[in-house]
Amino acid sequence: MTVNGYRSLTTRACFLPLLATLVLPLSTSSQITVDPPLIAPVSALTVNDLDFLHATTPKWLFTISMRAEGAVEAVMSIEVDAMLAGGEVYPDAVVLTTEPFTINNALVITNIDLRNQTPGIDYYLVDENAKQRLEESALPGGRIPAGMYAFNVTVRPATGGSPTTVTFTIQPTNPTSLQLLFPLPGEQTANTFPLFNWFYDGPRSRISVYEQLPGQSSLEETASGIPHLTATVEANSFQYPASGSRILEAGKAYVWLVEGLSDVSGGSEVSLKSEIRSFTVSSGQTSWDLGMLTELEGAIGPNHKAVFDQIRAEGLSPEGGMYLNGSAISPGDLLRLINLFRQNPDAVSTVGIEE
Repeated sequence: MTVNGYRSLTTRACFLPLLATLVLPLSTSSQITVDPPLIAPVSALTVNDLDFLHATTPKWLFTISMRAEGAVEAVMSIEVDAMLAGGEVYPDAVVLTTEPFTINNALVITNIDLRNQTPGIDYYLVDENAKQRLEESALPGGRIPAGMYAFNVTVRPATGGSPTTVTFTIQPTNPTSLQLLFPLPGEQTANTFPLFNWFYDGPRSRISVYEQLPGQSSLEETASGIPHLTATVEANSFQYPASGSRILEAGKAYVWLVEGLSDVSGGSEVSLKSEIRSFTVSSGQTSWDLGMLTELEGAIGPNHKAVFDQIRAEGLSPEGGMYLNGSAISPGDLLRLINLFRQNPDAVSTVGIEE
């Protein structure tokens, strides 16, 4: 059977490796050595990235380095198995075999070289069922579903001999969830160095804070100006610094937003933008306590709702400092505890009020 002018393979069943491994031939007389591959640090893949031969905008994804004693004619084959996060498995989603090429002591081949057919391609097959499933479920920007994509690369002497296989996996997470948590919308806060908190299921985030100037009629207009501060962090919280940035002034309004960042092939990144929120720095006693109370209630779940209802009904508020096991803690420490509770609310057994 011929596919796109290249001889095709019949899809065969195989098991998807769960860990990246390096498998060397049992024979010690192999003529070719394949080094552990270099892989692009990506958290998102597109259908285009996996179509080695027809990619319209190919980006670097992996590098295969081979060594031999002298000049050796070789053939390379690549098989890509896909296991989606939902459990669907597509063995041999992509299969490729090159024409013979020469390793003259050493040779490096990337996925972009395959696109340029250096070396030439003998046969090439993209499984239509896998391609259709990935295209149907592609996220905005063409990102394919999260899961595990295993690349099995085998290099063997063209005249016969022991093959060498390296297997590596790329596990895109394709982060899609970004939610601002604190400060709450329209929050009035006495803290000129507020602690910002959000949820993002990706590797890092970029937070920006802007001053809302007189005459600006929308949050979007404010966020189009020059930020007071922009910072990239690998956590889901950020304490406004006490130095090195323009301070926030009492009585003024500000807006903030977060961009969730993820890596794609080729060394570039894509961003997922949050909503835009506003807050005001106040010189008086705050609604900061109310906002943190709401965060704490949401983190530990509904089993302790009666305690929080009592706090609100009686108009109670914290007095003095905050302590954990007898040691003073900061608002940032408290928010980090809240994040731990959010991850495991069942760890909280009792909640009470202490006067």
